Amino acid sequence: MRRSSRFILLALLAGCTHAPSTAPQPAAPPGSRAAVLSAVRAAADLREVPADLTPSVAAAGDDLGLDYQKCEAAPAADRIGDPCVFGDRTGTTRVVLYGDSHAGMWLPAMTTIAARRHWRLEFYGKPACPAPRLTFWNQQENRPFTACDRFRDFVLSRIGQSHPDLVVVTNESYAQKVGRGELVTPAQWETGLVDTLTTIGRSASRVIVLGDTPVLDRSAPDCLAAHASDIASCFTTSTKATARVWNAADEAAAKETGAGYVSVLPWLCREICTPVIGNILVYRNQFHLTGTYARMLTGVLEDALVRARTAGDGTP
Repeated sequence: MRRSSRFILLALLAGCTHAPSTAPQPAAPPGSRAAVLSAVRAAADLREVPADLTPSVAAAGDDLGLDYQKCEAAPAADRIGDPCVFGDRTGTTRVVLYGDSHAGMWLPAMTTIAARRHWRLEFYGKPACPAPRLTFWNQQENRPFTACDRFRDFVLSRIGQSHPDLVVVTNESYAQKVGRGELVTPAQWETGLVDTLTTIGRSASRVIVLGDTPVLDRSAPDCLAAHASDIASCFTTSTKATARVWNAADEAAAKETGAGYVSVLPWLCREICTPVIGNILVYRNQFHLTGTYARMLTGVLEDALVRARTAGDGTP
């Protein structure tokens, strides 16, 4: 099993990491989707935590992939100064990544894609502040999260001024509330996201919604620490894991506004969602990917974004 896990990691590395390219628009790496899907399929056969698990169970909670938290808006902040810029600062293709903590979660992959494609990537993120135009509940302070409303208006104003070529929107819908003990409904989420995407669409050439990650029953590092010889105890069925997030509402909002939609589910689950794929620890808690696994998805994410972007441009 240990040899198998190393083989899967090598396959992912071969398909999803790349040396910097000098070509202005390099093609997505061939076979990366097949490599990821093969690794996901094989993960269901794992029974013990690999000896070379990366990151380790102890380190997983801090595995962000890069220090992006300094780029995020603070809990009480309703704006930031100049956004953090990644990729090619002089690039003529302007890309914005916008959302809550899940936007930051995807930065390890997005920054690599931006560098390869010579995109100028601007990041706007505020934890616990999703993009749908709703007043969410600040669950830390037990009050309406009005700073989130103002931050959203700030970001939409910036996008309206800069007219980017592409805006990628991604959020965590799990357990979001719009009142004390009042979970947001899929219908509310969809309506709020339609409003946001419509506003962005007036200024951006293309908008893509990157779907939410499935939610495990337990924090992956905690579960694996208790079940090192029985990874199956930490499996969550795909049906259960996806029922906790509003991906159908995300997809419907994208369709209604003419935005693209990219599902990440095949990159994480088949019938079950596993906390380990190959020898990679996939989640750093119940619902955030480790920076290591996010980076392993660079190739498949790049391919999906390019396809979704060109589909909106009418390119075959």
